[in-house]
Amino acid sequence: MLYFHFVFAIVLWEFCALKAECRETCICLSQEIDGLRNPIHIEPAKNEGENVYFIGEQIGIIYLYNPKQSLGNKLTAYINVSDRIVLEKNAHDERGLLGFAVHPMFERNRKIYLYSVRTLNERQFAVISEITSGDVGTERQLLFIEQPGDIRNGGQLLFGNTDGYLYIFVGDGGPIHTKDIQAQNTSSLLGKVLRVNVDATEVIDNKLQFYVIPHDNPKHAEWRPEVFSVGFRNSWRCSQDAGKPSGEGKGRIFCGELGGDIADEVNIIEKGGNYGWPVKEGNTCTNVSAKCDTLDNERTPVLSIPHSDKGMQALVGGPLYRGRDVTSLDGKLILGDVFGGSLFTVGEVNGQWKTEPLPFCDKGTCSCTAREHMSSVLLSFGQTHEVGALSVLASTIGTESVVTYTT
Repeated sequence: MLYFHFVFAIVLWEFCALKAECRETCICLSQEIDGLRNPIHIEPAKNEGENVYFIGEQIGIIYLYNPKQSLGNKLTAYINVSDRIVLEKNAHDERGLLGFAVHPMFERNRKIYLYSVRTLNERQFAVISEITSGDVGTERQLLFIEQPGDIRNGGQLLFGNTDGYLYIFVGDGGPIHTKDIQAQNTSSLLGKVLRVNVDATEVIDNKLQFYVIPHDNPKHAEWRPEVFSVGFRNSWRCSQDAGKPSGEGKGRIFCGELGGDIADEVNIIEKGGNYGWPVKEGNTCTNVSAKCDTLDNERTPVLSIPHSDKGMQALVGGPLYRGRDVTSLDGKLILGDVFGGSLFTVGEVNGQWKTEPLPFCDKGTCSCTAREHMSSVLLSFGQTHEVGALSVLASTIGTESVVTYTT
């Protein structure tokens, strides 16, 4: 049994295992944090030797959360770029602060990397930037990626746990014309996964660039050097496999991909791979191009969820469980539906990926402090300091909330 600690009005859930035998893996919910506004990401970090968390709001604020502090001092604003982003005050705007990543050496260099949507000279860009010690005055921009529309802006950032490079997951930007295939245009950064080394700088065309290209990035003459893989619509949320004790699987990156009219999908991100959009969606060819059957280096999804399946409205990618407490979940991805908050797992069996529901427990089997209801909107997953533990950010319609799950 799992306990998911959840918070209304922005809820942080925490997965923890019940030490009693049970017939199935199920979920209990308890409140952990409230008072946030559309939390989009949570990430564990070390700060002055303590285990803390950074939690980002879509409105442009990143909080430092220290669970050991007294009540009222647990959550403090750490970075505020709300005056630099573009975001309208409605529940459907997909812009704003969309992601961040804490540098693996944060205790030493104090750096956090942001992915946000901003305007410059009346043009709209996805901006990748670096801020040191929480001081917005230190911000320096790594990339400006012009957006053709207001939707599908991507936003995931993560550091590879085997190579230390920064991975940047860029949406196709919601082009107006359906036959605009920027995700397949290798001279564009739209609809791509990028990989850069932010621990070095170089001068290109007499301009200082705050990253360098990893030596083993794909070597394609037509590709921008930052590009790691192509063919994405809007990856919403990605995670890494921490690996088995033997190291097997470590570093694999899994992404939930929000599709168009046909299907959502789950992908394993590989160097040089082409994931099909907009020529292909899930396992289905679209009418965009006749090249569907001839895509170079095509990668097929490990899971395709047709939109004809009324049980799923919009996929949220989550972590792969590597905890020791719930052996039935080992090696399985935890995924969810944006609307309705249902959760399920995806595991590999004899080379095939199979889904199973992850149900909520009967209230009578949960402790008195873990009997909350799931919020109506699931926003994102994360992980905690505990081995294999997971976290989830959720929101209720009208009153946002954060939730954290721990195993």
